[in-house]
Amino acid sequence: MAEGLAKHLQGAFEEAILAYLRALRERPHRVVACYNLAVALIDSGLGLAAMPLLKRAVLQQPNSQTFCQALLYALARSGRLAEAHQLLSEAPQRGFPSETLERWRVWLHDQDSGTESALAASALAPRPADLTREFADAPLAVVAASAVHARLQDPFAQAMRDYQSGHYEALVERLEPVLADCPSWGEGHHLSGLAWMALQRFDRALASLERAVALIPGRCELWDHLGVVYARLGRADGVVKAFEQSLVLDPLRAETWNNAADAALRRDDLEGAFQFALQAVRLSPSLLEANYCLLQAAFKLGEASSATADPGRTASAALDTAVRMVKANADGPERAIALAPLLADLGLFDQAVEILERSLERSGNQPQSLLGLLVRNQRYLCDWRQFAEREAALRALVLATDESIIEPFVAMTISAFGPADLLRIARLRARGYQEWEQRAGSLAVSRPSSPDARLRIGYLSDDFQEHATAYLTASLFERHDRGQFEIFAYSTGPDDGGPMRRRLAAAFDHFVDIRSMPHLAAAQRMRDDGIDILVDLKGYTKNARLEILALRPSPIQVSWLGFPGGLGAAFIDYLIADPVVIPPEHAVHYDESIAYLPGTYAPVDDARVVAETPARAAVGLPEDGFVFCCFNDPYKITPDIFDRWCRVLRDTPNGILWLYARTDAAQNNLRREAQARGVAPERLIFAPKLPQAEHLARLAQADLFLDTRPVNAHTTASDALWMGVPVLTCPGDTFASRVAASLVTAVGVPELIAADLDHYETLARELAKRGDALAAIKMQLRKARQESIFFDSQQFVGHLEDVYRRMWGRHTKGEAPVQLGPAGEAGPHAAR
Repeated sequence: MAEGLAKHLQGAFEEAILAYLRALRERPHRVVACYNLAVALIDSGLGLAAMPLLKRAVLQQPNSQTFCQALLYALARSGRLAEAHQLLSEAPQRGFPSETLERWRVWLHDQDSGTESALAASALAPRPADLTREFADAPLAVVAASAVHARLQDPFAQAMRDYQSGHYEALVERLEPVLADCPSWGEGHHLSGLAWMALQRFDRALASLERAVALIPGRCELWDHLGVVYARLGRADGVVKAFEQSLVLDPLRAETWNNAADAALRRDDLEGAFQFALQAVRLSPSLLEANYCLLQAAFKLGEASSATADPGRTASAALDTAVRMVKANADGPERAIALAPLLADLGLFDQAVEILERSLERSGNQPQSLLGLLVRNQRYLCDWRQFAEREAALRALVLATDESIIEPFVAMTISAFGPADLLRIARLRARGYQEWEQRAGSLAVSRPSSPDARLRIGYLSDDFQEHATAYLTASLFERHDRGQFEIFAYSTGPDDGGPMRRRLAAAFDHFVDIRSMPHLAAAQRMRDDGIDILVDLKGYTKNARLEILALRPSPIQVSWLGFPGGLGAAFIDYLIADPVVIPPEHAVHYDESIAYLPGTYAPVDDARVVAETPARAAVGLPEDGFVFCCFNDPYKITPDIFDRWCRVLRDTPNGILWLYARTDAAQNNLRREAQARGVAPERLIFAPKLPQAEHLARLAQADLFLDTRPVNAHTTASDALWMGVPVLTCPGDTFASRVAASLVTAVGVPELIAADLDHYETLARELAKRGDALAAIKMQLRKARQESIFFDSQQFVGHLEDVYRRMWGRHTKGEAPVQLGPAGEAGPHAAR
């Protein structure tokens, strides 16, 4: 306490806050610790987080005018003027002198009218209390438990077993008669509320939890859970009251601060989310959810202040604070591995690299997953320091262990891994879902469908909004034959409210938002919907929910489009591909049965909107000269590919390279690498992110798209071909390295497929010099728009539906999945 007070008076508020927190941990009922912590929070601009602490101090010492006035100040400053007026109306009973009352009345009136003076506010601001005359420690006198009934012990034990094993329906059924017989059993109402929460029945949870807090109002976790339910029901007034009351009872409960932060983030109260998450992280640095919420709130605060030109806390101060705290918490390799992805999610790859490199230096390659995560984040930055050495070390680590130490998505970006390596890596990752596979029997059996019913197809994705996958598939979903197919979307991602989300919601017969459903509940919903074929559009990519597929909600389960490779999982029956991305002789490297489409495995949206083509100057390009472009994410660019691009630029004096890199760090690294290769940095031009219609329009100003390897362009190649821009590619041996070759083949310009990287470099140089050859290819692309299967969405849908029918036909005959050829022939099953 003495340390905290000294730091507080010096203006070192963060150090004061941490010292006060230590004091409060040692003596949780020490009133002055609670009060001084609140004042330090106010002084550091975190008045929202001070509120429960001040309310607690007032409850502990209701006759303290100092505590009451501090609460008055905090309420008024937070815009809660009605509560401030109510508290002031009670002040006479607390012995406030008349002149003090009048001063507060005047100030609150000025607050109401927006005419307050800074001098008056400063005079009324609370000051830290000294330690010379402390109040005695004062526990709150509140009911924290129901009266003990011996006959409730067995029902309570059974309810706990049901809850811990996930048998929520059984729990509420067992509790119903017990609670009818003993309605004053608060713990029973609490458990019932938790079960209803798990079942996503928040209306029922609300009734149970409100009854529980009425019976045992002194239990902080009850108020916390009630706050979560209020948040899910959109009850903003209830949210504030519930979380505040929970924190009044226990201001040291990090989980409650985090839940309050999450609820504030959901209702777009960014300042509240930042303050509450900051307090949660101070209390529990290892609480991953709180670190995530803190970064999200800080990032969005910066975006909001930049958009409104209102500096507020300043666009960067909140984010600087959040990043500093998260990096400080990464004080060991396990913490670094947990926290680095949170930084990467916000594009702060350089900060992620910093904490991962620090951990690598201190701990070596332990745990072994550390190096893979570092390599991944370096790739997003185009930070090629120790590129070859780290990739070689990573490959050696991966091949020397039977543990899953690298994400399959990362592995496919590393040239040294061949298709057999990728299969092994996928299988190791799939082991992590065995627990869910073992729980598949817990799903209730669905009713059998009638033989003449439409085939029910379910699509599972996190990307049913403005996303590359949605750009490719929207037209397909709209064109499914509704006479033969009933189409379901199972969305695990956010509703961004944009035009693509609205278009997709209208494209399906049923659009089911399952993002808040637990895996088991989501799988049961699919089972109840009678899904015949479940198509996963994510694979091993961010925010995938393969746990749902591991539960086997559907008799046939398919992987398609989202992940360019196999999943190595027994719960996936088919992988949809084409003969270019997976030549038949490569099928041995996939555990799934390959279902081949003719042409290409990837659809296009022939209903997409393209804006008016801008002038070159409008998109930052020179009016004259040859424009090479690559709009791939920077992680796909390797030093080897970049070497060749730079040699081509040196041989094309009027050429520029048009790239996409969303972070300044990646742009700066690429410019530096270009200069090191003898190319002026200004010959690299970076395109900002634009809405799809505008992006497609500007693409028309490019002359030649240069592909990457071992991960090709996917949607970006499709976009370029749609806009008539030739895509030069060089396929490898893996699915991800053959995607662009598949697209180029489908549009009828196989001359854009190089035999090797030397040939790739030669073709790029020649096409830049031979305008006639490039013009001929562009003419072929324009012709393909009218004739190629690649651009015919209706024909593509027909081929896909034919594949679904063949899968289902085998299933109804009791036949196992086999390789399905593009013309309908069946081949031997891929090795398992």
